[in-house]
Amino acid sequence: MLHTIFYVIIFLLALIISNVINKVFPKLALPLIQVVLGVLLGFMGASKLLDVNPELFLGFIIAPLLFRESEEADVKHIFKHTPTILVLILPLVFLTALGLGYLSHLLLIGIPLAACFALGASLAPTDAIAVGSLSKNFKFPKRITSILQGEGLLNDASGIITFQIAVLALVTGEFFLPLAIVDLVKASVGGALIGLVLVWLKSLILRLLEDVAARDITGYLILEFIIPLAAFLLAEELHLSGIIAVVVAGVMQANGIKRTTLFDAQVTKVKNTIWDMMMFMLNSVVFLFLGIELHQLLTPLLNSAVYSNTRLLIMVLLLTIGLFVLRFVFLMLYYFFRSLRKRQSFRIYLNDIALLTFAGSKGTVSIATILLIPRTVNDAHSLLIFLAAAVTALSFLVGIFILPFFAAKKVTKIDNLAKIAILTDVVSELRHDMENVKHREGYAIAIDSYQERIQKLIIEQESTSMSVDFNDLQLLVARLEAEGLEAAARAGTVSMHTYRTYSRYIRSLEQSVMHHLVSSLQFASLIAFRALHALISRLSPVELTLKMRTNQREETRDEITTLYFQNTELILQTLENLEAVYDAQLIDFLQAERLRAAEFVAQGGYITRLLHKAQPNNLREMMRAYYLERKVIFEYEAAGQLTAREARLMRQNVNVLEDYSMANNHHTLLFDFLEKRKK
Repeated sequence: MLHTIFYVIIFLLALIISNVINKVFPKLALPLIQVVLGVLLGFMGASKLLDVNPELFLGFIIAPLLFRESEEADVKHIFKHTPTILVLILPLVFLTALGLGYLSHLLLIGIPLAACFALGASLAPTDAIAVGSLSKNFKFPKRITSILQGEGLLNDASGIITFQIAVLALVTGEFFLPLAIVDLVKASVGGALIGLVLVWLKSLILRLLEDVAARDITGYLILEFIIPLAAFLLAEELHLSGIIAVVVAGVMQANGIKRTTLFDAQVTKVKNTIWDMMMFMLNSVVFLFLGIELHQLLTPLLNSAVYSNTRLLIMVLLLTIGLFVLRFVFLMLYYFFRSLRKRQSFRIYLNDIALLTFAGSKGTVSIATILLIPRTVNDAHSLLIFLAAAVTALSFLVGIFILPFFAAKKVTKIDNLAKIAILTDVVSELRHDMENVKHREGYAIAIDSYQERIQKLIIEQESTSMSVDFNDLQLLVARLEAEGLEAAARAGTVSMHTYRTYSRYIRSLEQSVMHHLVSSLQFASLIAFRALHALISRLSPVELTLKMRTNQREETRDEITTLYFQNTELILQTLENLEAVYDAQLIDFLQAERLRAAEFVAQGGYITRLLHKAQPNNLREMMRAYYLERKVIFEYEAAGQLTAREARLMRQNVNVLEDYSMANNHHTLLFDFLEKRKK
């Protein structure tokens, strides 16, 4: 039991690590990182505990993922490409199952042909999750995205039914094509009806709860998450398509009548937050599972006396090549006849064919499907599962490395000029309000918060070279601050309390540096410099001198003010000397910010700002700021300086900030302790 808990913790840490690696190295696809981590987890022993029932995997992992994917799918645009999608989910799936079945039968001597068809059927359908992961890195035309979405959501049903037909032929030795077609139609229509009925029942339950004033957000969310599980369970129990039931339920759930009420708004907000977290975790589980499964199967097969490692590699390569060749040839023929029918040039479809070919990656649905194969296949059971897992992983890698030749890389265009102007107007309004009040600390803290937001938007807006320069100068300022503090400590002009307080401020400067834009050596040297000086100060007589001084609040305030002014003079002079090296506007901005901060410190605002981070105590001023921000957003939108989408996103950000500011759980032990000392 304890070992299981340990591996669960390791598993969750792997999710965090994969996300961190992807943020640091964005060129590495997140699924690829997670597959590699899954293999490493296998070497750590996770594969010994992994004995997942494939039906449970489909029900608890794949069904919720497909449900959410179908909720978010652009159904109207998918319907525009229904003929292409139908061709891909029916004839292509059967053709792939037959083609790969015969190819694998030639390679796997002694294994029944029906078992090889089962392998081909498991590899036939594309995976909506894998395709979605690829589409995050590349920019596909809208029509290609819609076709891939529709194919990925629907072809699992045809693939699984084809697999079941092959298994039936393997077990009974009989195959009857008309009966297979009837089974496919029955399973698809029946699954769709189950999805429709469940969504109708959900709406009926919600109406009943509303009539008796008993509906609540928690109950709604539980019903939301029950739908995909119930749809899959009922369909499979009735020998229908659980995948189709889940997809139809998701589509109907997202395309019902939308009401504009406070309750529905609250439900949607919470639901989206929970689904985002669940989607990340479930997607990660899929690819970690793939990596663990590869390790679990690879070790015994590499030591097999029947199949050499070279032969295993050749079989995986040939099956992967056959997979893409079949898809490419089929798409070529389909678009060739389409061009003849529409009297268009065939060349205009070549890029679409390439995109649809190499974006048709397989996923863990293929592995979950092949795991259902009976163990009566004897020694070939593990081999078939290994081939399905290896071809699945290789097809995904092929998509990652080949698609850049045909698809444009996704580039996010940043235009923060309107946002910067809006926040600057809010700051001006706050400064005007501050002049008419007696106690200005709350407004000063609010202005400081908005200035930080403006600074981040400016850095995002500027070119990469400007961002690098800004980070270089931030590192320089942090180094000058650290040198000034150490000099004051050696001179004995600051108390230990002041030393530690100012050290926290310097660490906040270091943390604000986006170190991926500066040299890692340069960033590391700054941290080493700080650590070395801290160690020297603790081992030298300076530590004793600092301890003997008092820690009174007023003395700390005066010492911080004096030290900050000394460092400000040095920093301003250094920045002025660098005007010939760096952009003049950047130097002016940093100097103006330093002077504003110095004025803030002179008023005793620095200590107030530290306390504010532990306990926000300027709620009235922040509410005023949020009101002004909404007003300015509306004015810019009305004047045509802001699009409706940009205005909506900015209002959402204001709502999030306002909700956070109004939360009543900001109290911390640090704040309570400081407040007690003040009294």
